[in-house]
Amino acid sequence: MLAWLTACSLPSQRDKANLVRIDGSSTVFPITEAITEKFYEANPTYKVVVGVSGTGGGMRKLLRGEIDICNASRPITAEERAQFEQKGIDLMELPIAHDGIVVVVHAQNKWANHIKTTELRRLWQTSAQGEKTLWSDLRAGWPPKPVVLFGAGPSSGTYDFFTAAINGRARSGRGDYAFSENDNILVSGVAGEPNALGYVGYGYFAENNDRLKALAVIDDVNGQSMAVAPSLSNIINGSYTPLSRLQYLYVRREAVEVPAVLAYLRFYNAEVRQMRDLTGFIPLDQPAYDRWLRTLEEAAKGR
Repeated sequence: MLAWLTACSLPSQRDKANLVRIDGSSTVFPITEAITEKFYEANPTYKVVVGVSGTGGGMRKLLRGEIDICNASRPITAEERAQFEQKGIDLMELPIAHDGIVVVVHAQNKWANHIKTTELRRLWQTSAQGEKTLWSDLRAGWPPKPVVLFGAGPSSGTYDFFTAAINGRARSGRGDYAFSENDNILVSGVAGEPNALGYVGYGYFAENNDRLKALAVIDDVNGQSMAVAPSLSNIINGSYTPLSRLQYLYVRREAVEVPAVLAYLRFYNAEVRQMRDLTGFIPLDQPAYDRWLRTLEEAAKGR
């Protein structure tokens, strides 16, 4: 494994000025992975260490000073922000991409083409804990086979976002399902179970659309009657509700004092503008990247 792909400890004698430490969301990881590979090739004197412990895990490491940058698939929570403020840690919030959570089933699922948010809530709400829901319980005409659930783990920002969007409150939902903070594991789980239903970030679905089938979503909780597919255009224009979101980097402002971190973030800003070809994610408009580049440069001037 290359150094930038591991989360192992590096030799203590390595100059910290040449080191960038990143952890956090598995959903954002493909973006950071693709950009880091290019950065590492262009800047071989720098070393970038990337871990994947979920958005919540990354935030905790950022708070402890173990990393410089947190990949995040949701905004920072009020509780997390208060913890950083209590320690006097100033953060930069850098939005990097649009994304959508895709509800997926086995590729050979012939009966389901769309699903309602009320049906998703029935499956994922706290009161469903311990229930064996059949596909036929959700909708007449679907087979009397148990729905096998796969979803993000509790340290994942995807879990926070999905539970808030579907159940009405973040971190509120059943716990008896196959979960992981690693979307690749969820992809393999759904692809290997004919009666599966799960959810993953759009980028993971795009890379595995031969192994998974995406369901269009009807947001009937909010009065929608039309099924909307999780396409790039629908995510950007906001019609794919309620499962569209932004992805972020959170950076300790003091970290820009490290030459490697500053160089890395400048490189990231330039590359993320054209990342669709790399990852399947959806870039923001150019003014959004210009704004956070200005934020970065202002922080660098204040070093």
